[in-house]
Amino acid sequence: MKKRRNILAFLLAGCMLFTAVPADALAQEASAEVSTQETEPEKNPGEEQGSASDEQAPEGEASGKPQEEESGEMPGKPETDQAVQEEKEKEPSGDRADSQKKENEENTPKEEEKEQPDGPVKEEELEAEEEKPIEIDPEDPGKYRLTGRGTGDVASSKLQMQAVSHQAKYSDCIMQHGVDVSYHNGDIDWEKAKATGKVDFAIIRVGYRGYSNGKLAMDVKADENMREANAAGIPIGVYIFSQATSAKEAVQEADFIVSKIKGYKIDLPVVLDFEYVATGVGRLYKAKLSKAAATTVCTSFCDRVKALGYTPMVYANKTMFSDKTYAADFSQKYPIWMANYTKSTSYAGEYEYWQYSDGEKIDGIKGNKVVDGNWRYLNTLRITGSTTNSVSMKWDAWSGAASYDIYRKNSSGKYVLLKGGVTGTSYTDRSLSAGSAYSYKIYPNAAGQERKCIGFNTGITQLKATSLKGKASAFDKVKLTWTKVAGASSYYIERYNSSKKAYSNIKTASSKSSSYTDGSKNASTKYKYRIRPYKVVFNGRAYGGYSKAITVKTKGKVKAKTKVKKLALRKSASASSKKLGTVKKKGTKITVVGSSGSWYKVSVKLSGKTRIGYIKKSRIKLLKK
Repeated sequence: MKKRRNILAFLLAGCMLFTAVPADALAQEASAEVSTQETEPEKNPGEEQGSASDEQAPEGEASGKPQEEESGEMPGKPETDQAVQEEKEKEPSGDRADSQKKENEENTPKEEEKEQPDGPVKEEELEAEEEKPIEIDPEDPGKYRLTGRGTGDVASSKLQMQAVSHQAKYSDCIMQHGVDVSYHNGDIDWEKAKATGKVDFAIIRVGYRGYSNGKLAMDVKADENMREANAAGIPIGVYIFSQATSAKEAVQEADFIVSKIKGYKIDLPVVLDFEYVATGVGRLYKAKLSKAAATTVCTSFCDRVKALGYTPMVYANKTMFSDKTYAADFSQKYPIWMANYTKSTSYAGEYEYWQYSDGEKIDGIKGNKVVDGNWRYLNTLRITGSTTNSVSMKWDAWSGAASYDIYRKNSSGKYVLLKGGVTGTSYTDRSLSAGSAYSYKIYPNAAGQERKCIGFNTGITQLKATSLKGKASAFDKVKLTWTKVAGASSYYIERYNSSKKAYSNIKTASSKSSSYTDGSKNASTKYKYRIRPYKVVFNGRAYGGYSKAITVKTKGKVKAKTKVKKLALRKSASASSKKLGTVKKKGTKITVVGSSGSWYKVSVKLSGKTRIGYIKKSRIKLLKK
C-alpha cells in the first residue's frame, strides 16, 4: 500500500501542473481517497451497485474500461496497468463528482476564465477561426471589383433579390435566381447554398488573363467549385475574366477555358467576361478598342466556343454593351449577361441574365460575406438569319407543347399575336422593312401548364447592297466610287490581303461619302476591293450585302531624282529603320515604285547594285513623262 501511495502522490503532482485547482484542496481530496482505498475492499470489474439505467458512466468512459486522466500523463514515465486501475477507482462520480466540480470552479483563478472551455465548439465559432484573408493574385483583374474600384455600372451594391424589379418584357418569363463565384468566395458549402432556395444555378470562374502581363491563369478554386456544384445537382456555367484585345486572343481564351472544363457537366453557357478592370487600369482599357473591334473580340470568342460544342455567352456591364460594343450583333445568336447594380435597369437591349448586385447574402457562401446576385430569364429563341425583308428564327421544343404562338412588338411597344398555332420550332417573318429591328416572343400551347414565355429576341433586317467601281489614279493610288444606299449611315470598305487570304476593313466612310482614294500602294500592282453599307439599329448593325468584288491595277513606275545630297536609303518607312546605304549625289536618278505614308519606295543603284528601300517624299522630285 505504501508503494501505491507513492504512485498516487506522483500522479497528483502531475495533476497540479495541468489544473488550476489549489494544491491544498487536492491534497485533502487525495487523503480521503487513500483512506477509502485502504479500508474498502476492491470490487470485481463486472460488479455493479446499481443497474445501467440507474447510473451513467462518466463522460468519455466506456463500460468495463478504465479512463485515463490526460493531466496524469508524464512524458518518459509511462503508467502501469495497476496504477491506471487505481486512478480509475479513485475518480469521483455522482454527487461527489458534482461537489468537486463546484469546488474547482470556485477556486479557479480569474485569469483562467479566458481559457477555451472543454467540450464541443460551436460551428459558427469554427468557421470564424477558419476564415482567413483572401490572397489575391496581383495579376487577377477581379481584385479591383473586390475593393470597390470597378467601373460605374458595377459600383458596390448590397441589393438583395427581393429588392429588385424586372422589366415588363420579362414579366411572363420563367425566372431563376443564381450566383457567380470565384476563389474570392472561399470554401463553399454547395449543398447548404442550394438549400436556401436562392441558388438555382451558378456560374463559376475558371480562369482569367492577367490585366497587365496578359498571361492566362486558372482560378485555384475552379475544379473544386465545378466538382462540388455538380455533386449538389446545381446547373453550372463557367466564365473567364477576359483582357483580350484582339480576335486572336479571344480565340485563345475560348480554347483555354474549354480545355479546363472537360469531364464536368456544363449545363449553362461558357462566358466571356468582357469588362475593364477599373477606370484607367488594365490592358483592355488601355487598348482603346473601337466599337467594331470590341464587337469582333466578343463574336470571335462566341464563334469559337460554339465550334467547340458549347453554348457561348458574353458578360459585360450596361455601359460596355450600350456604348463600347454593337451588342445586338451577337445577342441575336448568343445570350447576353448584363451587369447593372440597380433596383431596376434601364438597359434597352436584350439580356438573358442580369447581375443586379454584389451584396447578396447566402448561407454556405462566406468567403467574402456576400456574393454576386443574378437573375436568369429562360430563353430558347435565336435569330438564324435575315434578308432585306425577312427575319428567320428557331427555338427549343417545349415538353407537352402541341403548338406555339409567336408575338411581335408593334410600334407602340406592345407585343401582339403575329402567328398562332405554329406546329414546328422555326418560323420566318416576311414582308418587313430593310434595315429595321423586330422583337419577338414565343409561347408554348401546352395543356394544363401556366402560359409562360420561353423565348425572346430581336432580329435586324439587312440593308440593300451597293455597287462598287474603281480605277488607278496614280502609280500608288486607287480611287473607289459607289452608289449610296437608302438608310445607310456608313460604309465598310474592305481590301483583300493575299498573305492572310482574307478581306480586312481599310476605311469606314460616312453616309455622305460616295468615293474613297486608297493611297500608299505599290506601282503596277493589282488590288481587290469590296464594300458593305450598314446602319446602327437597336445597338447593333443592319448590314447590306457585300458588293461584287473588283480588281484594280495601279499605274506604272515613275522616274525621279534626289533634291539633296547624302540621302539615307532605309529598309522600311521609318527614320529609325536599318540604313541600306547612302545616295551621295544631289540629282541622282531613281525609280519610284510605290509609297508608304510620307515615304517613297524607290529603286536605286548603290555601288553598282540595285537596291529597294525608302526615302522621304520631301527629298525626291517626281519627273514628268
